[in-house]
Amino acid sequence: MELQTLKNNDWLASSWNRSKEAGLREIKKPDDVVLSGAAMQQRCYAAQNVIEAVEQCALPLFNQVFARTDSRLLLTDAEGVILASWGQEHFREKLMAIALSSGSCWQERLKGTNAIGTALHEQKAVTIVGAQHYIKQHRFISCSASPLFNHKGELVGVLDITSEQSEHDVTVKLLVQNMVQLVENRLLSQIPEGALQIDLAMDKSVLSSGWQGIIIANEGGQVVAHNQLASQLISRPGLLGLSVEEIIEESKSGSGLIIEKYPLGKKSKSRKSISASSDLHYGDHLIEQAWQQANRVIGKDISLLILGETGVGKGEFVKALHQNSSRNKQALVTVNCGALPKDLIESELFGHAPGAFTGASSKGYLGRIRQADKGILFLDEIGEMPLDAQCRLLTVLQEKTVVPVGSTQSHNVDIQIIAATHQDLFQLVEQGKFRQDLYYRLNGLVIKLPALRARADKTEVIQAVHSKHSEGEQVISSSLLALLCNYDWPGNLRELDNLLKVSCLIGDDEAELRLEHIPVHLAKPLLENSEPESKKPECLDLKSAVNNTLIDVYKEHDGNISKVSRVLGVSRNTIYRKLKALGMLK
Repeated sequence: MELQTLKNNDWLASSWNRSKEAGLREIKKPDDVVLSGAAMQQRCYAAQNVIEAVEQCALPLFNQVFARTDSRLLLTDAEGVILASWGQEHFREKLMAIALSSGSCWQERLKGTNAIGTALHEQKAVTIVGAQHYIKQHRFISCSASPLFNHKGELVGVLDITSEQSEHDVTVKLLVQNMVQLVENRLLSQIPEGALQIDLAMDKSVLSSGWQGIIIANEGGQVVAHNQLASQLISRPGLLGLSVEEIIEESKSGSGLIIEKYPLGKKSKSRKSISASSDLHYGDHLIEQAWQQANRVIGKDISLLILGETGVGKGEFVKALHQNSSRNKQALVTVNCGALPKDLIESELFGHAPGAFTGASSKGYLGRIRQADKGILFLDEIGEMPLDAQCRLLTVLQEKTVVPVGSTQSHNVDIQIIAATHQDLFQLVEQGKFRQDLYYRLNGLVIKLPALRARADKTEVIQAVHSKHSEGEQVISSSLLALLCNYDWPGNLRELDNLLKVSCLIGDDEAELRLEHIPVHLAKPLLENSEPESKKPECLDLKSAVNNTLIDVYKEHDGNISKVSRVLGVSRNTIYRKLKALGMLK
């Protein structure tokens, strides 16, 4: 970077000096400091109100301005650890190459001059454009960041916009500051003792702009918090402890201030605290967000629809919801709508009267819906349900009554409905294969669980599943872990669990699980179908992974090419050619 450019920005020159003094080198990619899944869960849970405030106040503005651009909105905690990010998914994957992803710490002493770390150190909004980054590998991005403070003036995080190539100008920096203002205002209105909010402005149009002065008072009418703009608009120092009426009276004496006051909602103060979903993920924000949202609607007569590819863990998610709900003392009844014969699904769901049809029980059958009374009914693969059964299910949801097949007697039921599918239900509606009225009855809240390949905690998930099936202190070799991380996992968690269960049995007496312990029919897809570096930069690139695996197996078998060929399921000629290219053979 040009020395003159540094001299023209004293704060930037100071940041570069600090980076150098921290032992960082421009041309060397720094080590990544990434928090474990458990630590991330705790941090995300502690910052839940900040994350929600960003999603409600900053994210809509970001989506409006940066739609369809290679940009991401990032939120860190007060220590520079990335808690959450939003924006273009393909750009998220590219940022993983420099560890600009959930769980990574971006303090300046670790990553050199960067918007997040430098904003933390300077305690002010900064923009770092391209070559202004100290580390060469970071210079393909431009970033603007600003610290977030709570009503006590305590640092609670940093909000950052990161873009590829495009140079951020002053408007982006101002946009981030505007977002921070909106988020801080939201946090201000959520303090536990707050009962009344007073908005102040010199012009009425500013009152709802996010740039108004805000004062929060308790039930006794005393000021307990305010933002910086309020102290600028009211000349009197020391607002805390003053009565609201006193402030209003003073503002009438020629100040020109426009004032609006209104009570703060009781819901925000009495909101139930929901624990983190510690058994469902190891630091993935999307799953944690789905968990928090789903827990809000359970027991509120709102249906829940869970979307996600086959094998992503929809069933385990529902089991955890049931255990965490007020209905956990009652049954969780699961129905796989795709596994039941079409001619029996109605009697299976709604029950039947004694001898209602040929082959029916002479004692009758209660039916899954009535079995779930006072509990939760989980309708898995709801898209497979026949249209006739859909019509009857809609009646149950609307009237809360069940009429068994072959009977005229109705039975009242109290159930929470959770449905799940890997299909596009809206597309099925358009094709006439799914009832539109049932679709809108089921999607009170729709959440989508991410595929394994897209999870931020993929490495931790792989290691956790391995620990479940392995004996003793066995670890996964680095080359195999790279292959597992880069693999696309079309079967998601179910495929991962099956692969590691079998492989751990084969390699149960080894200190390290290696590729040779994976059956050939399972290992072949790992080698052939792993995603390339450009698509999955968070792990070692595929070429390096394959080369490392080949070298490991070659050494393990003392250079026996025939054994290496059998273990890897690759021809001897290919092994010879690869080893020569790697300099292992002459």
